[in-house]
Amino acid sequence: MTRREFLRRLALVGIGTAVLPFFPSAAEASWYIPSSLPGVAVRPTYLKFGALENRFVTDCIVVHHIGMANNDDVSAETVHQWHLNQGWSGIGYHFIIRKDGTIEEGRPLGTIGAHVYGENRHTIGINLVGNFENAVPTEAQKTSAARLIASLCTVYQLDPVWQSTVKGHRDLNATACPGRYLYAQMPDLVQQARIFFASEEMQAERLRIAERMRAETEAQRARIRQQVEETQRRNGMARPSHPTPSTPNPPVQPPPKKPGLKPNKRPELPKPNQKPAQRRIAT
Repeated sequence: MTRREFLRRLALVGIGTAVLPFFPSAAEASWYIPSSLPGVAVRPTYLKFGALENRFVTDCIVVHHIGMANNDDVSAETVHQWHLNQGWSGIGYHFIIRKDGTIEEGRPLGTIGAHVYGENRHTIGINLVGNFENAVPTEAQKTSAARLIASLCTVYQLDPVWQSTVKGHRDLNATACPGRYLYAQMPDLVQQARIFFASEEMQAERLRIAERMRAETEAQRARIRQQVEETQRRNGMARPSHPTPSTPNPPVQPPPKKPGLKPNKRPELPKPNQKPAQRRIAT
């Protein structure tokens, strides 16, 4: 669990996990969708999706490539149609990075993607357009990818570390994706992301997010408390406004001492005189 999820669930501590089944909105509040990503420009696509599911945990970013043999430059709309034709709800990646460095919006950021088998519920998928088994990504693509990774790590309070919070598709599934040439450059790309991550802009954004998180945590705690009290009132279990003071415990008395038992003693007898005194008889 990341620091973001920890802070969001902190409001539930002390109220009791049994409250959650009655108040699903408490769990839904942990679903975070930023209004915009700091430090990057994302082209909106306004794609139409089928049924999607919210993602409640984000702890890893997974990098992909398109992998087409002809190394074409394709749009998020094109990939979206491909995935719809396969019976999916829509494009499985959250972002597409074109060859000119343009970042395009894919699947909504707060939803579960369809990009890495068995690992979709906690990851974000970024796809760099191209076939990097045969070609190399453009410099514009790598710069945009580094900035996007730094921005996402800022929003989700992650430390951009290669093979930890940032991985290639092949690290999680048996596949050549994201291609040998892009995969070989990923350590340098993530190092560049760390430089962007350490910038004043991103540091200020992390402080702003932390402040907002504290405010949201307090507001969420107040909402849950209000819902709990409302349920108690409906069930005739209203909490008293002034709790009854508890009676102090009586002082602890030491246990009584047991009477001492003295062993039976024989009466003291005079010691026998080994040499009795002789009487002198007067003559």
